[in-house]
Order: sequence, then C-alpha cells, then structure tokens
Amino acid sequence: MALVAPASPVKNARTLALGRSRLEQLGFRVNADRSLLSEYGYLAGTDRERARDLEAALRDPDIKAIFCARGGYGVARMLPLVDLALARRHPKPLIGFSDITVLHLALQRASIVSFWGPMPCSSLGWSRFAARALQRALMSAAPVGRLPFAPNRRPTVWRRGRAEGRLTGGTLSLLTASLGTPYEVETRGRVVFLEDVDEEPYRVDRMLTQLIQAGKLRDAAGVAIGIFTGAQVRNAPARRSLTMRQVFADHLLPLKVPVLGNLAVGHVADQVTLPYGVAARMDASAGTIELLEAGVRE
Repeated sequence: MALVAPASPVKNARTLALGRSRLEQLGFRVNADRSLLSEYGYLAGTDRERARDLEAALRDPDIKAIFCARGGYGVARMLPLVDLALARRHPKPLIGFSDITVLHLALQRASIVSFWGPMPCSSLGWSRFAARALQRALMSAAPVGRLPFAPNRRPTVWRRGRAEGRLTGGTLSLLTASLGTPYEVETRGRVVFLEDVDEEPYRVDRMLTQLIQAGKLRDAAGVAIGIFTGAQVRNAPARRSLTMRQVFADHLLPLKVPVLGNLAVGHVADQVTLPYGVAARMDASAGTIELLEAGVRE
C-alpha cells in the first residue's frame, strides 16, 4: 500500500517511521518515500506535487490501498488537479479523516468507495479499538455489520426512529466549506455523520445554520453525531454561550429525522472506520448503526 500526504506534511522522519511501523504491524507492505516530508509552508508540497503523488499511487498496479499520512489543511486546493476519472479506472481503498473529508466527498461524487479511518502519522485514531475496526472494514469483503461504540462512550439517543441510506459525512467545518463547490456534500436520503475539533458552540451553531439554510441535512435520512473535541467556550460573544447540547438540539431535532450521538468518529483515539457510500441502517431508538454492504470487493 502507499502512504501519501495530500494535506499538511508529516512532522519529521521519526513520525514517518512510526507511521510505517504501525501499518507494517497490520501486515501491510508500505510504499512511503521522503516526499512525505516535503514542505511548502503548511502544505506537504505544492498542489501539483501532492496531486501527482496521489495519482501515482492510483496508477501503480502493485498498490492495493492508499493511506493518508495525516490531515491538517490543503486537500481542497489540490482537488481541481486530481483526475477523478483515473480514480474510477483504478479504484482502490483510500483511508483518512479530518481534512481528507473533502477528498472523500469528491470520490463519493465519482461513485468510488473510500474510508473515513485512522491515519498512521497522526497521534489520533490509532488505538487498539481503532486498529481492530480498520482491519474489520478494510480486510474483509463481508459487510461490517453493527458498528461498535467506543468503550467509554455509550450511544446517546437524541431523536428516536430508524433510518436507512447511503453513508456520508465527516468533519463539519469541511462539509460546510464544500458548499458551492463541485464536491458539495450530498445529504438527500443519506445517513450523515458529523464531528469536529476545536470548534466552540457558537461556531458549530454557525456551521449547522449554514448547512441547513443551504438545503442540507433537512433532506437526510438520519444524522449520527460523532465526538466534538476541544469544544470548550473561549471566544463566544460577551463570553456567554449556548451549550453544545443546546446547539445540536436547536438545529437537529427540528429536522424530524432519527438522531444518534456518541458515534466513535472524530479527532479521538478510538474511532471506527466508515466506508463512504455503502448502505447503512441506523436505529436511534436502539442505539445502533449497521453497515449493510462491504466497502471492499473480493
């Protein structure tokens, strides 16, 4: 498999070696060169260089999967240079989260299954729980079935009911940034998962307001709330703030679709691997989400 950096650069050679080791421990043969350490400001090389590396991994017949080394920032800048027709001709699993959300949305628009999952050169998402979930989703042609919740987080029922639809979602700030672009998130009839990091309540309020006023989420089949870390109040106007619970209730309950909380996705150690575009069934009343199709094919 290939290790690529479509957003920000890997911190240093030691972190790159750790990422390689993590993948090798799962049985992968890793193709990772020092271009992962390239820097163009806060980017892992120029837009053209990062697009080139991604396309090279897509073309290489010996590469069976592509892991994004880390997130950060930069995928949206690179996307216009990526040949999505190439990805359709050479479909292979691509795994990552956070800024990689935008790449997932682009691949989903091209009818390609990709995976929200852990990135080996990140300090997040590489617990035993996460590694088991990754193996289960990526190394079997059988449907994952019922998704596990993290050991210390029980499902939270926000609005009861059952929903079934194709899976989409990701980091809320990136979903909002996709609006008005060719890669705009499609929520109609979908089960949509949401998470983010370092966004206090008023900012989450603003992003949910924008999504819903843009016609998103109100047409979803259901919503799964992941983990919003670093959401403490820091700069709210006049230092007063709604709670995150109030923000979610104000925006998501009026949608009148099932809403389930504490899904194990986010900028956290324990997270599940989710294949974009597969059929999913959410029973918010029972506190369960089930994947009905496999993300990989034999």
